[in-house]
Amino acid sequence: MAILKRWSAVEQMEGTLRKELGLDMGLMQLEGGGMEGDALTCRFGVLTLLRLQMERSLHSWGPKPAGQITICLDLDPRPQRAALRSHGQELPKACLFGLDPLRETHLTLPSPTSFCVVMVESHALERWAADLGWPDLNAAQAFRSNWLAIDPQRCEGLRRYLRQVFALAEQEPKRLQRADTQRLVLEDLMPLLIEALVHGAGQTARLARAPARIELVKQAQRWMLEHPLEPITLAALCQEMHVSRRCLIQGFREHLGMGPMAFLKLQRLHGVRRILIGADPELQRIGPVATEWGFLNPGHFARDYHQLFGERPRETLQRRAAA
Repeated sequence: MAILKRWSAVEQMEGTLRKELGLDMGLMQLEGGGMEGDALTCRFGVLTLLRLQMERSLHSWGPKPAGQITICLDLDPRPQRAALRSHGQELPKACLFGLDPLRETHLTLPSPTSFCVVMVESHALERWAADLGWPDLNAAQAFRSNWLAIDPQRCEGLRRYLRQVFALAEQEPKRLQRADTQRLVLEDLMPLLIEALVHGAGQTARLARAPARIELVKQAQRWMLEHPLEPITLAALCQEMHVSRRCLIQGFREHLGMGPMAFLKLQRLHGVRRILIGADPELQRIGPVATEWGFLNPGHFARDYHQLFGERPRETLQRRAAA
């Protein structure tokens, strides 16, 4: 079964991931403009393929699905585009990432991005590995590194096949529903995937250690999320984290490309937007909501909102009501 969902706002993407895949992910748009993109889901029993495409830089965080192994791959690495970052680590073009089932997602995606998420039940992955001659592949222990650098040719072969599957899902979705087609996809895809995992896990070379301060950045992000309406200054945030201003600013710039207060502003603009999306335009006043989220200057708030989302707050209210 193949399901294609298009979106024009990050909140629609959140809803798609939650409804179609049960993924409780937090998403934040990091650069201004319309958030055009789509999610294409293909299901093959215990195996699910998800292709996500987006035109704006995005940050995501949250738990992984229980009982499953997630395997992520950049489908369209471009020479001039910034690298993907996982837990602060700049990922090479030829790698599989997001493997550790016990580690939460902390991913920053540049623009534009097209990447694939493979979700497979762990027992099924181990059974396939044993059938293919690798009975010692224990998914729960082999992927604690969370990412594996793999041979570029293997990576490109896997990438090419996944693109073919997604192209078939878009062009001939009924054909993909046939039992013989699904069996063929599994018989072709699983050897490519497991061989890449086995050879990647066997390499002695590993990715460089993530830059310093990533845990500090994640701790600060969690604190911001847990105190959405509390007035926060840089000095107070540094005091809460027990670090210097320089250390906190450098950590955010290294991993998210912006300072902590710029990140906080984006987070709270998203908070206002979620309120407006669910509100009655005849009853909801924008000013009190913006003030509650810390935006005391209406003109500056309207400007920042428009720059990030490509529409004015009132347009969000009216467009959501019309939809």
